[in-house]
Amino acid sequence: MGTVSESLRRFVIERAEARCEYCLLPQAVALHTHEPDHVIPRQHGGRTSAGNLALACFRGNRYKGSNPGSLYPLTGELVRFYNPREHRWTEHFRLEDGVIEPLIPEGRVKVNILRLNDDARVTERRALIAADLY
Repeated sequence: MGTVSESLRRFVIERAEARCEYCLLPQAVALHTHEPDHVIPRQHGGRTSAGNLALACFRGNRYKGSNPGSLYPLTGELVRFYNPREHRWTEHFRLEDGVIEPLIPEGRVKVNILRLNDDARVTERRALIAADLY
């Protein structure tokens, strides 16, 4: 039930155009291979199906772990993460000078938990943008 078949893995990669669906990092320039991520983790009832998988970069997926959401820092409320199967990236985030700026609470908690704007990641993103690789 939890193993991602090779055909499903290929589908997830192709659907995402070989980019992390959370930070948009292209697989072609990543040090580690992107991997299918259970948007709703298996331990929370998520299925291993195309509708519950997103392509995630190695770093982001490790930080996300089995979390389906996080506390919104401004209110303390539990907020579900941005879900690329249900939401549009541009409605949750904006890319500004290499920084992924969250636009709504779901985006904010995703940026925080996945550490999308750590200094090293922003520096990397800026270099990739300058080289027209991002």
